[in-house]
Amino acid sequence: MLDGNSPWHLHLLQNAALILTSIFFLPFSAFVLLSSYVLSFLIANNASRKRKYIRSSPTFEPQTILITGVGMTKGLALARLFYEAGHDVVGADFEPHGIPVCGRYSTSLHKFYRVPKPTAKDGPVHYINALLRVVRREKVDLWVSCSGVASAVEDGQAKEVIERRSSCRAIQFDAATTSMLHEKDTFMQETQRLGLHVPETHHVTSRDAVHKLLHQTKRRSYIMKSVGVDDAVRGNMTLLPRRTLSQTYDHVSQLPISSEKPFILQQFIKGKEYCTHSLIIEGEVKMFVACPSAELLMHYEALPSDSALSRAMLAFTREFVERSGKSMSGHLSFDFLVDEHVTEKGAELVLNPIECNPRAHTAVALFSGRAREVANAYLSFLRSGMINGNGHALDTADEQVVFPVEAAKYYWFGHDLITLVLLPLLHLLMGRIRLMEWIQGCAEFTNHVLFWKDGTLEIWDPLPWWGTGAALVQIHISMDLLLPRQAEAAGSQQQSTQHAPYPPTTAGLGGIPTVHTDVPITSVFLFLFICGAVAHMTIFQMNKRRGHKFLMSGMMFGFCMARITTCVMRIVWATRPTHIPIAIAAQVFVAAGVVLLFVINLIFTQRIIRAAHPHGGWHPLFTHFFTATYVLIVVTLVMIITAVLQSFYTLNSNTKRIDRAISLYGGTFYTIVSFLPFPLILGGLIIPRQTRVEKFGTGRFRSKIAILLTATFLLCLGAAFRVGTNYKRPRPISDPPKYYDKACFYIFNLTVEIIVVILYVAVRVDRRFHVPDGSSGPGDYSGKKALEMKGIVDGPIGRIMSEEEVFDDDTEHEKTFQTEKMDEADRV
Repeated sequence: MLDGNSPWHLHLLQNAALILTSIFFLPFSAFVLLSSYVLSFLIANNASRKRKYIRSSPTFEPQTILITGVGMTKGLALARLFYEAGHDVVGADFEPHGIPVCGRYSTSLHKFYRVPKPTAKDGPVHYINALLRVVRREKVDLWVSCSGVASAVEDGQAKEVIERRSSCRAIQFDAATTSMLHEKDTFMQETQRLGLHVPETHHVTSRDAVHKLLHQTKRRSYIMKSVGVDDAVRGNMTLLPRRTLSQTYDHVSQLPISSEKPFILQQFIKGKEYCTHSLIIEGEVKMFVACPSAELLMHYEALPSDSALSRAMLAFTREFVERSGKSMSGHLSFDFLVDEHVTEKGAELVLNPIECNPRAHTAVALFSGRAREVANAYLSFLRSGMINGNGHALDTADEQVVFPVEAAKYYWFGHDLITLVLLPLLHLLMGRIRLMEWIQGCAEFTNHVLFWKDGTLEIWDPLPWWGTGAALVQIHISMDLLLPRQAEAAGSQQQSTQHAPYPPTTAGLGGIPTVHTDVPITSVFLFLFICGAVAHMTIFQMNKRRGHKFLMSGMMFGFCMARITTCVMRIVWATRPTHIPIAIAAQVFVAAGVVLLFVINLIFTQRIIRAAHPHGGWHPLFTHFFTATYVLIVVTLVMIITAVLQSFYTLNSNTKRIDRAISLYGGTFYTIVSFLPFPLILGGLIIPRQTRVEKFGTGRFRSKIAILLTATFLLCLGAAFRVGTNYKRPRPISDPPKYYDKACFYIFNLTVEIIVVILYVAVRVDRRFHVPDGSSGPGDYSGKKALEMKGIVDGPIGRIMSEEEVFDDDTEHEKTFQTEKMDEADRV
C-alpha cells in the first residue's frame, strides 16, 4: 500500500493501473448504468413517487437546502434523502482542475455550483464569498456542511459569515469549536476538562520530549499521531517503545516533529475500534449511528440501536454535548477504542475516545430509507418544513433520535473489487498468498455484492456511481498525469469569468444530441450493437469449447461493448446537453472504438498475404511492418484522447492549434490504416506467386478477399469523411455546415460500423479466416508440413496452382487433412 512517502513513480504506476482497470471494466459499468435507467423507467421510481406524494400535501412547505461536499458519499447521501423528502436541493463542491465531481450529476440536485477551494495564499475569502452568493441567489433556507478533513475550519468561518449576512441557518459548528474538536490534542484536553474518561495523551513538539516520556513510562505502549492532517504518517501505527533503544530512536527520527507540526503520544489500547455519527441541533442529539471501524472506512455495518455498545456511545455523545454548555449545532463524530477489563462483577467494557471529527461522517449513508425522519431531524433547526408519515406538518414535540434501518450494511464495489479480488490475485501470482486466501477474498466480495448495498449506487440515480467507478475517475487521474497544473498566460481574462472544462465554440460532426432526435436513433444502434456483442461472444465461446481459437471474435465483442458505451454516453449527453464532461466522454468513445476494426482488418490482410506469398508474407521485415503499425495505432489513440481532453481545458489559442494539429494527424493516420488493405491485397494479387496458395479456413480464397475489401471500403469511407470534414475551416457552433448534420454522423460512424459487425457474423469470418494455432512460417496455414510428415503430399510442391485449385472448394488432399484435424479435435 502506497503512502505519502512512497516514490512518485510508484504513484504514477498505480494511477496508470487504475486507468487500465477503469477502461477494462467500462463496458460492465456502462451495462449497469443502462440497466438502471431501464429498470427505473419500467419500475415505478420509489423515491420520485414518495417525493411527488409529499409535495402534493397542501400543508407541506418545501425548503431549499444547500449541501456542500456532494462529491463525497456523505454529501450525496444527504442530498438524496432531502430530495426524497420533497425538498429542493442545491449542491456545491470543489472541482480541482475544473474536473467535475460525480455528485453534480445526481438526479436529486436542482442545481450545482462549483466553489473555489481555500488556499494558503488567499485563505477562505473566495470560498466564503462564493457560498454567500449561492445562498442569496437560491434563497437557501438551510446549509448542511459536509466538508472534508481539509476544509472543516473554513466551513466554521463560513457559517459565521452566512448566518450574519443572510437568513440562512447552517448545520456547522463555529470556527472556534470546530478547530478545538478537530485538533487531536485540544480535543483530548477539552474532554478531560469536561470530566470524561480519556486515554493517557501527551502533546509533544520535539523528539527529545518523546524519548523523555517513553523513558518515564516504560510499562505502557504508545503510538504517535500527527495533530494536523499528514497523509505521510496517518496510517503509521508503530508501537513505541520498540524492542531495542536503537529501533525506537530510528523510528522517532523519521517523524517530522516540530513546534509547527506537533504530535501526540497516546496510550495504546488493545481493543476494537468503533466510529459514530451524530447530528446535534441546539445541544440535542437528533440522529445517531455507531458502527465498527474498518480499514480505509470502506465497509459500514450499523450496530443495533439497542445494543449496549451503541447505547454507551450515545450516552457519551450526549454527556459531551451537555457538559460543553453550548448550544451546539452541527455534525459530531467520535472514534472509540473499546477496552475490556475483568472485575469482580465480570467483564467491563471501557470506552476510550481517541479522536473527534466535527463534520459529517460517511456513516450517514446508513440512514438510507429514512428520508422523512432524517429531513425532519435537520429541519428541526428551522422549526418548519417537517412532515409526518401522511405528508402533513409535524409538531416538534414528536421528535425522537433517528437511528438507521436495522441491519444496514454498506460497501463500495470498486474498492472491494480491487482490494478483495484484483490485488490478491496479483499477490497470488507472485506467490505471496495461498490460493485459499484468494478464494476467501472472492467469497467475501461475492457476499458484499449479493447481500450488502453499494454506498453510491441507486437504481433511480445511477450516474454518480458510474462517474465514481468509471469515466470520471479515469478522467480525474488522466488530467493529473497529462495536463499542466499551472495557469495559462493567454486567455486569463476569459478564465476569470469561466471555469474549465469550457464549452466548445466550433461545430462538430453530429452537433449536440437532442432527446427527440438522437435518443430514438441511438437506441436503435444500441440494440443492434448489443445483438452484435451477443452474436460474436457466442461464436467465440462455441469455438473455444471446440478447441478453435479465434481471437478476432473476442475483439469484435470488445468493439461492440465500446460502441454500447458510446451509445449510452450519447443518450446521457442528450438528456444533459450542458454538462461538458459528459460531452467529452461521448466524443472520446466515438473516436476510440473503431480502431479495433482497423486492427482486425489488418490481421485478415496479413493472413491473405501470407497465404498467397508464404515466403514474403513471413519475412521478418513484413512482420515488423505490421507490428510497428499496431504500435503506432495505440500511440496515436493516446495522442488523440489527450488532445481532445486538453482542448476542453484550455483557452490558450496556441494550445488549441496544437490540439487541432494532433487531431488532424490522428484522423489522417487512421484513414491511411483503414485504406491499407487495398494496396496490400492488390499488390499480393499482381505480384506473381512462386508457390501455390496456402489454403486456410473454409470457403473460396476470392471470397475472403471480397469480404475483406468490402469491410475495408466501408471503414475507409467513414474515416475519410471524418478527416475530410475536419480539414475544412472550423465553423462557429451556431452556424454548423451541412456536412456536420446528424444524418452524416450516424451514417459515416455507426451505420458503416454495424454493417461490418453484421457482415462478419453473417459470413462466419471465424471459419473463413481461421489458421492453425502456432503458425509461424510457410506451410503452417494449410498444414502442408503435417501432410508431408504423414506422406499425403507427393510430387513437386513448387508449381503454380491452377485457378480451380485456388478458387474452388477444398482439394481432396486438403479435405482429407481437414477431416483428420477435426477428428483429432473431437478426440481431444
